Amino acid sequence: MNVSLKWLGTLVDIKGLDPEEMAETLTIDGIPVERVIYPGKGISGVVTGKILSVEKHPNADKLVICHVDVGRPDSIQIVTGANNVKEGLIVPVALDGAHVPAKHDAGTPGGLKYGDIKIKAGELRGVKSAGMMCSCSELGLDENLFPGVNKEGIMILPADTQVGVDFHTLYDLDDVIFEMELTANRADCFSMIGMALEVGAVFKRKVTLPFINVAESGMPIQGRAAVHISDARYCKRFCGRLMENIKMGRSPMWMENRLRSNGIRPINNIVDAANYVMLEIGQPLHTYDYDKVEGNELTCRFAGEKENLKTLDGVERILHHTDLVIADKAGNPVCIAGVMGGLDSEITDKTKSVFLEAAVFDSASVRRTSRRIGLRSEASGRYEKGINPARTEMAINRICQLLIEQGACTVAPGLLDEYPIKSEPQIINTTIDEINDYIGIKLSKNEMIDILESLHFSVAEDNGKIRVTVPDFRMDLYGMPDLAEEVARVYGYSNIPITTPWSAVTKGIMSPSQEVLFKVTDILVENGLSQVVNYSFMDKNDLKKLNFPEDSSVYNAISIMNPISDEYPDMRTSLLPGLMHTLQYNLSKKNDQVAIFEYGHIYEPKRFPLDELPKEYSLISGLMCGGPAENGYPNDQREYDFFDIKAVMENVLSALSIRDYKIRRTNYPVFHPGVSAEFVKNDVILARFGELHPAVLDKWNIKRIVYGFTISLPDIMIFAGAATNYKKIPKFPSAERDLAVLVPEQLSNENIENIIRQAGNKHLEKLYLFDLYQGKQVPAGFKSMAYRLSFRASDRTLTDAEVDNWIETIVISLGKVNVVLRT
Repeated sequence: MNVSLKWLGTLVDIKGLDPEEMAETLTIDGIPVERVIYPGKGISGVVTGKILSVEKHPNADKLVICHVDVGRPDSIQIVTGANNVKEGLIVPVALDGAHVPAKHDAGTPGGLKYGDIKIKAGELRGVKSAGMMCSCSELGLDENLFPGVNKEGIMILPADTQVGVDFHTLYDLDDVIFEMELTANRADCFSMIGMALEVGAVFKRKVTLPFINVAESGMPIQGRAAVHISDARYCKRFCGRLMENIKMGRSPMWMENRLRSNGIRPINNIVDAANYVMLEIGQPLHTYDYDKVEGNELTCRFAGEKENLKTLDGVERILHHTDLVIADKAGNPVCIAGVMGGLDSEITDKTKSVFLEAAVFDSASVRRTSRRIGLRSEASGRYEKGINPARTEMAINRICQLLIEQGACTVAPGLLDEYPIKSEPQIINTTIDEINDYIGIKLSKNEMIDILESLHFSVAEDNGKIRVTVPDFRMDLYGMPDLAEEVARVYGYSNIPITTPWSAVTKGIMSPSQEVLFKVTDILVENGLSQVVNYSFMDKNDLKKLNFPEDSSVYNAISIMNPISDEYPDMRTSLLPGLMHTLQYNLSKKNDQVAIFEYGHIYEPKRFPLDELPKEYSLISGLMCGGPAENGYPNDQREYDFFDIKAVMENVLSALSIRDYKIRRTNYPVFHPGVSAEFVKNDVILARFGELHPAVLDKWNIKRIVYGFTISLPDIMIFAGAATNYKKIPKFPSAERDLAVLVPEQLSNENIENIIRQAGNKHLEKLYLFDLYQGKQVPAGFKSMAYRLSFRASDRTLTDAEVDNWIETIVISLGKVNVVLRT
């Protein structure tokens, strides 16, 4: 936002304040001034002049001789090559000795030479020229801010412009502009009145706000128009007024100049007045052609799916169900609330009556919509930061007052005002000592109350306790610390003594999830893996290359509206695509020894279309290719195998004190079905690992054997850090038996161990497979498996008879699944 000091001076007394010092003070007090602009810098000796006559140059076909009245007793003669000069036009004239910031020079880029250009009287092709008639660009002005200006020729001024006037005075080029860099919490300062109140408080100057009074006439608005709110959560207030007998024309010069100080191009008196009030009060307004609004009724509601609206810029917009719109009585959208109006209801030169809208829309909704359609404006920026509903009526009355004073309309009696939920005044109860202690100063009661009242707070004091009522325009204050900050910045941060604050230092600790993460990453690094970091994005086509079936949930990825590149259009649902690209890149650079892992989040939408934040899961995945030792003598050339990656996973679980888990084959499509497994505990998969599927390696064009793993941190968190159960060292010896059996090929080791444990006595202490054989001596369809069983009792030595009895029970149970003793 820009602040014109000329305009500001009409609202608050700033006489005698140096602009540079004023900017410095405001910045220190939390109202940062990014830059101080002097619009007329570089211009001097330029006045308004009227062209009295235009004659052809006797010695040049492209030059003309103009006689110009510049307010002196005698006219002056100027030679020019401009093709838009005519008798009777009013133009800016740089006299002999004048300075301008630029001049035409065909030899420079853009045809302009910039600098401090001094204008001198001289001759052009033998004819005297006493000055120069100026274009917008030669005066350093933005021609887009001056309607009707010929960009290629001399700047033509309004026909009623007085002759001989200093050009600075005409367009307020003697003004000083503050370019503000306001923070989002100070929404109250995004208006001239807000800045006036702030400047008055900081510099202890008198503030004079405009007196607003609307001279109504004609038939009342009630029964002729209506406004409605469908959901008060997203539209706090909706006001409407009716202006009739519209007379379109130009705005007064003072209003156009104030709009230009904020970079807004004057359009016509109606639109200009709406923009002016938005800058002055901070409340955006919208104007509709009353006769083009179906049923003369406006309703604020959410758009329906696939509704569309052609906006003022001529673009057909497809609306989303999260977009707030203003609709007419027939239900047709006529405006995207807070962003842009509809083309069909815009005011034109033929408009006779104007339906005015002033509303307070939900900031999040406006921000979401403006970002989605890629359209931001002065109005949407203010809505995003927050609008004060208490000033809505003030704003809509102010525009009526301004246009009535210009003779541009009449205003129907009555105000339409939907204000379903009026905000209660914000009250903060605290004490003088509490604020002093918080800041670290010792202000007296009167000094502190004076500061608060200068900021327009209402203060009631009782024996050191104060009850502070926050003004309605300060929507950023919620408690004592915010109040103390206001006192501190007005008192002056530089005046606060430097002291060492007391603080209770506490021991920093990690959360359980952080401890688990650091343990896992440490173990992986100790086992020779390097951590990598990839983007949180992916391409869903990479999931097909990882062998995921088409119905897999990993394809439910969130598409990004503006991805960083075409290679990353989706939020990732797996860490493996990024790791595969990293592996592929390393192998292409002849780095054959790759052992990498990544910790990161994956994003799973709860439903489509996306209407809430997705679920985020923490995963650790890794890849191992090559061997554990570097190539070259005397290192051996052993390659990684299945048992290397299995050992890494076992080390991870051991470090987390996770025990009593089971191992089984995995059906994870990324891995080779015969060379992969998963660790499971209580039906929760702790880790999947194994050799990558040959089809995956072919699709990624990798000619090496690669092993991978994936660990879900939320799942291992369930069992991590479990207490260890200790048992006394047994006093009595164990009894061991070896059991060699012929097992049908379709039965796994897990199946056999489950049968043995169920059939065995509670004294079965250990069980493990120590031999597996398939060959000529084994019948077709069978495999030979040998187990060692260890029995032990805690209270006695077991007898052979007891153990033999348990073995017989186990053999009988195995026989039920066609497992027989090997003879």
